[in-house]
Order: sequence, then structure tokens, then C-alpha cells
Amino acid sequence: MFDEPTIASRRADEAVAASPRWALIASELRADIAAGRFAPGAQLPNESVLAGRFGVHRHTLRQAVRQLVHEGHLRVVQGRGTFVRELVLDYALKRRTRLTENLADAGERAQRELLAHSCIVAGEWAEALRLPPRAMVDVLHTRVAARGRPIGLSTCAYPSARLSGMAAAFQQTGSITAALRQLGVADYQRSRSTVSCRLPTAAEADALARAATEPVLVVQFVSVDSAGVPVEAGRTLFAADAVQLSVAHEA
Repeated sequence: MFDEPTIASRRADEAVAASPRWALIASELRADIAAGRFAPGAQLPNESVLAGRFGVHRHTLRQAVRQLVHEGHLRVVQGRGTFVRELVLDYALKRRTRLTENLADAGERAQRELLAHSCIVAGEWAEALRLPPRAMVDVLHTRVAARGRPIGLSTCAYPSARLSGMAAAFQQTGSITAALRQLGVADYQRSRSTVSCRLPTAAEADALARAATEPVLVVQFVSVDSAGVPVEAGRTLFAADAVQLSVAHEA
């Protein structure tokens, strides 16, 4: 004997039955995108094929597509077709900003690689790190990828007198946080973050696998230890179509 349907399930079934045809099509296409049957960046089949799949007129199909465009799942390129929008990762700017943790919260796994490193005079980093201009800093250039796709480039400076060996520690641990911990900085937090937007240089666009005409978000920041002493100053360039910055209002 089957159980009697609950009031909630009956109402859900009635709501589906009452939904216009275009809304049901939008729901099915939305599920296809979420399941990866239409990958990010992929072009949807043309209107005739989709209309045939759902057994509807093109006008009904277009209503469904318009809804998914409005929700941010699809984008229409005039003269080319309809495409699945690339996944936009939510990157939270807060006191304890950690890129790997940010992506993990979004269900993504980050891969950070060291592109280059050097030991130079503080120069432009001196003020942020509260160092004499001629003091030495270790500078690391790294790139972060998600799903094998480059999403961010970082250039970060660390006071050499205290944190010499950051590059080696990073290569050993694969993590900035773990490298700092290995060198004696048990914890750190952002004291300042500034966000701007600009076009990338040719080298930056190449490293991000983007066109030089596609803007990047620039986050400049300073991190301090538990005593308020600067341990890191840097800037990260994010591909603007891949990352959405959000600000957490913390006490």
C-alpha cells in the first residue's frame, strides 16, 4: 500500500502542473547546466533543435532562454548563438581572506603555482610593510587556477629580514598560509583591501588566458600578524568574468 501524498508534496505537484510551459523548459535546461550536460562556455543547440526536443514553438523556447539569461546562466551573442556562461566564483573579502578556503566554500579546488620569485629592495612595498626603502623583500609571483582555468595572478612581497625563504616554503607546502606558518607566522589577517578595475597588460592577459580587451579586477592588500605587524603586501588580478568579489561586514 502506498502512503497518502503529503499536503506539501501535493502542492508542489500542483505548482509544477500550473507552471507555464516555458518555465518548465527553463527548469530542465537549468538542471542540464547544473549537471554539466552543457559545460561552461558551451554553445546551446540551435532553436530548431531545442524546440523539437521540447515539442514547443520557438516563441515558447525563447521565453525560457530569456529567463535563463536574466538569471545569469546563459548569454546571447548576436550572430553567433546562445552560450552557457562561465561559472563565476564568489571570492569573499574579509579579515581572514584565504583564497583556497574561499574556493573550497564554493565547492571548488584551487591550484596555486609559483611563476617566479626574487629578493629585491622594498621600493614600492616599503610603505605598506613599514620598512625602510632600502630594506629587502622576498617577492613571489603566483597564479591560481580552478578547474584547470587560470583565474588570478598575485604578486606579493614579504620582509626578508623576518620571512626569508618564502619561495622555498611555498614550494614545499603549496600554500601561502602554510608557508607563513612554517616561518613563524601562526596567523594573519587583512588590515586593508582596495579594489579597482583596469585592462590587463599583454603579459597579464596571456598568463590569465584572456584577451587584452577583457578587464581584470585588481585587489591590493596588506596583511598583518596577531600583533598588527605587516607580514605581506600584494596585489591580485582576477579575471573579471570568472570571479565575483563580495565584502563580509564583520564585527
